[in-house]
Amino acid sequence: MENNKSIQQIALAVPETIVEIKKCPSMGFIFFKAFLISPFRSNLIKDKAIIKKTRIVLKNYLPDKERIKNYRTVCGFSKNKSDIIPISYLQTPFIGLLGKFITSSFFPINPLGLIHIFQSFEQKRPVSFDEILDLACTLDHIKKTDKGIETGFTLEVMSQGKLVWKGISVFFTRSHVRKKKTAEKKEDIFLEKKETILAPSNTGRKYASVSGDYNPHHLYSVFAKLFGFKRAIAHGMWSLARVIASLDKTFGIHDSATVEASFKLPIFMPAAMSLGYECQNDPQSQQPIVNFELRDKQKGLPHLKGKLWKNK
Repeated sequence: MENNKSIQQIALAVPETIVEIKKCPSMGFIFFKAFLISPFRSNLIKDKAIIKKTRIVLKNYLPDKERIKNYRTVCGFSKNKSDIIPISYLQTPFIGLLGKFITSSFFPINPLGLIHIFQSFEQKRPVSFDEILDLACTLDHIKKTDKGIETGFTLEVMSQGKLVWKGISVFFTRSHVRKKKTAEKKEDIFLEKKETILAPSNTGRKYASVSGDYNPHHLYSVFAKLFGFKRAIAHGMWSLARVIASLDKTFGIHDSATVEASFKLPIFMPAAMSLGYECQNDPQSQQPIVNFELRDKQKGLPHLKGKLWKNK
């Protein structure tokens, strides 16, 4: 996430407003609305802006067993324990909730300018596909930086009134401001390569079918070029899920675990990437932590960096 020292926190007005919806929003309608309202939304926020703290709630959500099965295949998860939902899958029901959030009147920023830069999730225990879940998406923070606006959302999954999964999604919006000199970049240390991961040209369409994220720049290059990309780009969440699937086979993380990941450069499909990781003990807790990264196989440029550890 953004480490710039010139960070201004935008106040979120309380008490919190709760908006309850009855079903997952239609992504087609969300994209249509996003395109309609985009010309009337800015990529800037005034210094003294006050934004209402809001939570969107969806109760009695039943995961789709067939979609989870296909998700496992698309993302490379093992077929063992097929009744357990992969830890990364529980982010996908929030795609519609986040879409509704950023196209609603209480969200002030241009919905088409958001770039997913960070994702974390903490799973308290294994969650099975036959559990009825309650979902909550809350605007957690908005920060102004020298480069743009950082927006964070808290994602919560409840089962029988207890929190079983919690995620944080952070998005970045570039602002048209004068760039300041940045600090010198630290030396990029490569982790040992363990596996080659391929992203064929149809990866975006396959992941869209199991996640519901039909952002056009992930589907076909002709659409991606309209957004300024040279070719269609893979979903960041697909790359993270694919990495977790490999780590799960090695370290067995399908139980309670925490994952933190930062998305770096886009993956232009088709692509060949190298997965590197190392296991070390945390200096304070002495708990084993797996550091991982996904890089372009030829040039070594980073696509994804993060860490994972099992919860005690």
